[in-house]
Amino acid sequence: MSRSPRRLLIALTLGLGLAITAGLMAFDRLVGASLEREALLQQATRAENLASQLQTRLEAAEQVARTVAALSAPLRRRSDVESLAQGTLASTSPEYVYGIGVWFAPYALEPRSRWVGAYAHRELDEGQRIVLTYEWSTPAYDYHRQPWYRQGLQAGADPFLTEPYFDVDFVYSTFTMPFVAADGTLRGVVTVDVILPQLRALVARANTTPHESFFVVTRAGRLFAHPWEEPLVAWARERGRVGPGGVLSDLTLEDLRAYEEAHGLAGDRHTQIAAVRDAGWTVHVSTDTNRLFADTRRLHTTLQTVGLTVWVALLAAMVAGVRTLRVRALSRALLEQEREREVLERSGRMLREVLETSMDGVAAADAGGRLVAWNTSAERIFGWPRKDVLGLPAVEVVCRPEDRALRSHQFARLIASGGAMLPACRLEALAMRRNGEVFPVEASLSAVPTEGAYRVYAFFSDITGRRQAEEERQRMLERQRDLLSQLRRRSAELRAIMDNMLEGVFVADQEGRLSFVNQAGLRMCGGDPGVLNAEAPYAGSFRDMDGAPLRREALPLFRALRGEVVLGRDLRALEPGGERVLRMNAAPIPDEEGRVSAAVVVIHDVTEAVEFDRLKDEFVRMAAHELKTPVTVMKSFAQLALKTGAGHDATLSRLLEGIDRGANRIDQVVRTLLDVSQLHLRSMRLVEEPMDLRPLVEATARRMSETRPGHPIHVRGEGALPVWGDAARLEQVLVALLDNAVRYSPSLTPVEVELSAREGLAEVSIRDRGIGIPADKQARLFHRFYRPHAGTEHDRGGLGVGLYIAREIVQQHGGQLTLESREGEGTTVHLRLPLRAVRAGSEARAVPHEQEGASA
Repeated sequence: MSRSPRRLLIALTLGLGLAITAGLMAFDRLVGASLEREALLQQATRAENLASQLQTRLEAAEQVARTVAALSAPLRRRSDVESLAQGTLASTSPEYVYGIGVWFAPYALEPRSRWVGAYAHRELDEGQRIVLTYEWSTPAYDYHRQPWYRQGLQAGADPFLTEPYFDVDFVYSTFTMPFVAADGTLRGVVTVDVILPQLRALVARANTTPHESFFVVTRAGRLFAHPWEEPLVAWARERGRVGPGGVLSDLTLEDLRAYEEAHGLAGDRHTQIAAVRDAGWTVHVSTDTNRLFADTRRLHTTLQTVGLTVWVALLAAMVAGVRTLRVRALSRALLEQEREREVLERSGRMLREVLETSMDGVAAADAGGRLVAWNTSAERIFGWPRKDVLGLPAVEVVCRPEDRALRSHQFARLIASGGAMLPACRLEALAMRRNGEVFPVEASLSAVPTEGAYRVYAFFSDITGRRQAEEERQRMLERQRDLLSQLRRRSAELRAIMDNMLEGVFVADQEGRLSFVNQAGLRMCGGDPGVLNAEAPYAGSFRDMDGAPLRREALPLFRALRGEVVLGRDLRALEPGGERVLRMNAAPIPDEEGRVSAAVVVIHDVTEAVEFDRLKDEFVRMAAHELKTPVTVMKSFAQLALKTGAGHDATLSRLLEGIDRGANRIDQVVRTLLDVSQLHLRSMRLVEEPMDLRPLVEATARRMSETRPGHPIHVRGEGALPVWGDAARLEQVLVALLDNAVRYSPSLTPVEVELSAREGLAEVSIRDRGIGIPADKQARLFHRFYRPHAGTEHDRGGLGVGLYIAREIVQQHGGQLTLESREGEGTTVHLRLPLRAVRAGSEARAVPHEQEGASA
């Protein structure tokens, strides 16, 4: 009987011990896993907090890059670019931005400047002086080829953060992005340089314990900040992974892993990663696993002790059971407390993140008026870092010296009233930055009771930009009023000019009704003001210059209403008092959408000029005919006297030869004037026959070379040039063109003649290297009696009709005569005639040639 209860007791004890042991093991697994998850979650939260702090610091510089890119797009002057860079840099905190650069694409700002890159940076001294430089806008540096410039071009709408780089005494990183014009044209790249020691200091502050290390890795996998920087760099130098002057940013994540392997740290630590948005960086937190999971291991050790105690003290099974139940209850309470703590911490983190990311500055002061909270926007607005202002009197940090006494009194009354005196809306006031700058702010206050006392929260925003915008709007209104006044004055000036013009000016709408007529136009209409708002007068009174009547639609005004531009159109106007010749210029007037809404016609009475032109042509024709006969008689008698015995007297022979040369010259002038008259009256007749243009050109050039030995003429080109033409007249053209080339070229300078056939045309190009023709005189080269060099040192005489006669003859052959010239470099004349194959369907036209119009 005694054994059975003992065995039973033993069995019960063993069973109870096994059950308790199994329960302890299950509890160890459950609670240990929960504690491990909590430890990992806290580790990840610490990494996220550091990443969020880095992101907040970088966002300020990123926003500056976006702002500068937006403001740089419309700029067209270098001074505006300099003002933008300096002004923007001056408005930023030195902790965030070191330098701002505006780098234009080739010739985007100044048509003659390929490199225009304005760079403003701070001198890193107490004065924080801003320096503007173009030091890198040189061909030697050629910033268009630099990696940061190309990265900026590819960045798109979001700024790109470059890899950190070491320069002089500091490590920098650059936000870079493109900026474009309103039409989408790329104009260049803006850069914002960030000094990284402040960010590295932020990482350093996070590394407070030896068992946990925070470090940052860049987009390219390079180390940015690490608590093991000195031993890590020293180890890398010993292994030859970096040079003697290498720094931490030269090492990669692979170098860090190799260092951990070499020192036996790879398996003893647990690492988690958090991303820094937009920058491409990652925050790594590496924690010693013994310290990370210390709670789990302590629990495991405790449960082992409990199990051993249970097995050792089987007789105290009930006590052990009660202890186990109490341990379980305690564990549940601990878990609940942990959950509540996590909720509170999560809520606190969310509140801090909201306050940190708020665009408004947020500050809090305790009942004594000392600052206890100061967010990132407040740092940006006032220029005071959080670490420097916490604990200081709020009124001394944000208020002007002359306002501090009043604000302190108001704050004391506010605390005493428990927030009852707080205004119900946002108010505007003047505040002061750390650098002494006074600026306007908009603020709202809130009193929150905490631990038996009130804490005052202030939410404020910098309204300097809004004030400046309002001031700019007022200036714009003033400028608009000035512009309106100028427009009215210009309108009056234009009206005075129009009314005093000799030409008549008429404006008609789409229906042909006259909406404007100047004083000269009214005089042309008989002084009747009733023509306004009436249809333009027509009544079939206009004729072409050849006398043919014109339809209403063919008049320049109505052609302009159809969108045409009419220049120099001469018409005959039949009036009761006689006939007048009117020269009209007409053009359409488009509306805002480019559609024709009206038309303007300018009419000049050229009756007297046309009559004078006719009398001049009649005089030239009559004078040429009247001079022809006596000149012929004089020339014949001189030649006859030379051939007879009178030529044996040397003195008389010289006189007769002079008479003969003078007669030849007069004869040449008479023939030229006859040609001008016939061409102007369209009475010159040609005898066209099939011919090869090449032999004619070569023979003419050879004769010209013989008569002008000081000017060699070179003819190039192969193959026949079959055309239809009057050989005598074409020779006259070639002589005139070659004579001009030789006459206006320096001695011994060759004249180049090139023959070619292209696109159905035979082309003769005559090029000289002479004095050339000024660009402002080339438009009238083919006018009658025009001499571009008259009255200058290059005046070679002549009537000024050679090019006119040459072009008219070429045009009667169905060809073209054009000219290209550059003053001081020479002139090239192109003569083009249709090849005979083009006119194969036509027959030779033989018309009696008017001998008196022929040229020698």
